[in-house]
Amino acid sequence: MPGLRTELPLTGKIGLGVLLALLLAATFGPYFTPDAYDQNLARSLEGPSAAHWLGTDQIGRDLLARILVGARYSLLIGIGATFFGVVIGVSIGAVSGYFGGIFEAAAMRFMDLLMVFPGILIALMVIAVAGDGLGNVIFAVGLRAVPVFARLAQTSTHSIRAREYIVAARAAGASGIRILWSHVLPALLNSLVVLAALQVATSILIGATLSFLGVGLSPEMPEWGAMLNSGRRYIFQHWPLVVFPGLAIMITVLGINLLGDGLRSAADRRRDRGVALA
Repeated sequence: MPGLRTELPLTGKIGLGVLLALLLAATFGPYFTPDAYDQNLARSLEGPSAAHWLGTDQIGRDLLARILVGARYSLLIGIGATFFGVVIGVSIGAVSGYFGGIFEAAAMRFMDLLMVFPGILIALMVIAVAGDGLGNVIFAVGLRAVPVFARLAQTSTHSIRAREYIVAARAAGASGIRILWSHVLPALLNSLVVLAALQVATSILIGATLSFLGVGLSPEMPEWGAMLNSGRRYIFQHWPLVVFPGLAIMITVLGINLLGDGLRSAADRRRDRGVALA
């Protein structure tokens, strides 16, 4: 993907910068702040100070520390759920698109059924059956991403399998799985990267919504949605409890969406240039 990186428009570079800054903050930030779980009721609902840059929450925990630790959970949910969707969805879509037949018809009807339901509803149903926990949240959110990637892989594979180099590979005796791995998947890569970037933002929002509703993760865990839920009752008394986690979600989702749009623009320019040269 070096070509896409060098051709990113300004908005895409801004989004990439936001994402890199968030990753660095989530990785190293908690080492420079107080413990996110330390409670001090004597210092509850304090405003920003030298000791607590964003203030404290209702039981005296450092708000900045909790936002930085919460970034780890949000990114883990977003990236983990998207990775799950890519692996399962692309596998189903590419195999069904290449081989066709009854498997393709059955698989795509099931994908259509999943796409009918809103992502948050699917996640709530899965959590209700599987129970709480980070792994179950990633699975629940990722399940909604599966049909998105399956549809992309299936429609793209339909067009790719008719290309001359695919026909030549089949004539040379290459197996279907080898062709999928060596030729079809590399041809899907650019589109998958763009869609995956946008899906990470969607997965973060769904994960935050689950936490805001009080399901999925333990309320004590500093996930941004859970922080919004616990702080909403103090919105008029101590607005930082709601404003700062909300800003964290907004900036993260905006940055990832800018990156995704930038990647899509770069991919479109490369495709248009290729068509012009042809």
